[in-house]
Amino acid sequence: MTIIELQPILFPGGDFTLSLVWANFTTSFFLIFISLGILIYLIIKRGEADKTLFVVWSLAMLAATLAMRRFAYHFVVNVALLTGYLCWLLLEFAGFKETAPEPVETPEKAKKKAAKRTGRKGSLRLTVAMIVWPFLIFFLVFFPNIGPAVVTASHPVYAPSNAWCESLSWLKDNTPDPFDNPDFYYELYETPFYYPETAYGVVAWWDYGYWITRIGRRLPNCNPGGGARTTVAHFLTAQDEASANQIIDKLNSKYVIIDHDTATSKFYAVARYTGSGEEDFYDLYYHKWEGKLEPGHLYYPEYYRSLAVRLYNFDGSKVTPENTMVISYEEAIDHEGEPYKLVTEQRLFASYEEAEAYISSQESGNYRIVGTDPFVSPVPLEALEHYKLIHSSKSSITQPDTGLIPAVKIFEYVE
Repeated sequence: MTIIELQPILFPGGDFTLSLVWANFTTSFFLIFISLGILIYLIIKRGEADKTLFVVWSLAMLAATLAMRRFAYHFVVNVALLTGYLCWLLLEFAGFKETAPEPVETPEKAKKKAAKRTGRKGSLRLTVAMIVWPFLIFFLVFFPNIGPAVVTASHPVYAPSNAWCESLSWLKDNTPDPFDNPDFYYELYETPFYYPETAYGVVAWWDYGYWITRIGRRLPNCNPGGGARTTVAHFLTAQDEASANQIIDKLNSKYVIIDHDTATSKFYAVARYTGSGEEDFYDLYYHKWEGKLEPGHLYYPEYYRSLAVRLYNFDGSKVTPENTMVISYEEAIDHEGEPYKLVTEQRLFASYEEAEAYISSQESGNYRIVGTDPFVSPVPLEALEHYKLIHSSKSSITQPDTGLIPAVKIFEYVE
């Protein structure tokens, strides 16, 4: 539900799409089925063991890739071999054949074969085929991959950003080594391993755990291999500082690293790891505008009170809202039978207390206090006492209303 690698490659969001297989393989994904068909035909006809093994391997990896897109990393080997096999068959058909050693022949037979060979070389059809087919293979197999290859090499996806590299290098150089020995990073150790008293953890969402280990040379509480993911999720969504402090004490951590994605686009994953969901913190609502329904996310007080948002969006500082919005909404059904929330009215109040009083005075209907901007809180927030901002990355994210915001921030937990 939160890891895109585990989603089916043809149904990443529950709906069928070819965009992922095209992004991974372009035309090669579709050409392999021709190769598999030819190989299966040859296996049935000749029963060759090597081709049988190759087909079984390829079909197994195809099934795994269709089930989880992460196996595309491994299936690419099969795709390359199957596409290369098809290319060779096409070239062979065009006349590019391997030369077999010729048997000893009599002079008369040699003259006859030489005449036939001369006739084939002079054939216009063969010449055209030997020119056209290589160009066809190039434009069918290689040309579609040039653009994506350049883009991938120029803008690597899922690699540490400049902000993360800069911030983790700062962490390594400006925080105490958890083992009192920087060279420990390169040393071998026996298991079970008993951490020294100097060891401490670093709280961050598990996506970044390996980066923290590799670049920052610090101990993340969780990483893509496991760890205290659920505990970290409860810390990041904690609604008050006291409960957050209990969790970070349990984790024995001294630093918290939060980036823009954790507080915004990845917040849904954090919420789901707590056993709840993003709808407890924000939801999608629709407004009627010029006869059309316009969607937009509205954020609940629980979102702004969560520790991750208080740290990253507001630097742990006190927040006094200029005004507070209250919406009324109704549950509706679209033409496809899907439910949605339609905003029927919205009001601004001078204070959060006035907004709460207004909702309490309503005898019926659906009312909620909401915010439209994750960086503008409609609810008052107290300053955090035990979290100190010690580093902000130079690389920034542009927010429409609030301007540039550092992409990564590091906080020190002060007991």
